[in-house]
Amino acid sequence: MAINDTGVSAVSVGELLAQNLRIPEYQRPYSWQLSTALQLVDDLNDARARSQDVPYVLGAVILHERDGWLDVVDGQQRLLTLRMIFATLQTDDLFSVDEKNETPVIKVWRELQQKLAKLKEDEKEGLLHFIGTKCQLVRVVTDDVDEAFRVFDSQNYRGKPLAPHDLLKAHH
Repeated sequence: MAINDTGVSAVSVGELLAQNLRIPEYQRPYSWQLSTALQLVDDLNDARARSQDVPYVLGAVILHERDGWLDVVDGQQRLLTLRMIFATLQTDDLFSVDEKNETPVIKVWRELQQKLAKLKEDEKEGLLHFIGTKCQLVRVVTDDVDEAFRVFDSQNYRGKPLAPHDLLKAHH
């Protein structure tokens, strides 16, 4: 089945994160560099400072609807980072982990917490509101996994190419 008329929409980050998202087993592990995640925070702060009235578009996410869930086919790194930012802004509780068992996601989360802890309370609330309501993603949903991967290929086989093993994993 192809993407239907309601399968493509602009959705706020808050709306999307409230949906039944899951990361399927075939996805690669979180791999964003610290600099990339921190740059996202800077970009969000800059966009908020420029205009709180104009939506800030963060690109597209491709989702496969299955068994009441939305499997993330493309956009995993961005969504996980946004979720970490969102969670950090919603609480003052910092988490700690054994540094010997640090994964890339733990390292990024720790640095995000440190960076966002420097904001004043009203700045945190303003940024949380901006991300939740004014930051948008183009949400592409299909119930056909083959169609989801065709869209993925067309989105990711432009510009910087994926490694052959990433394309192979995505195909399977």
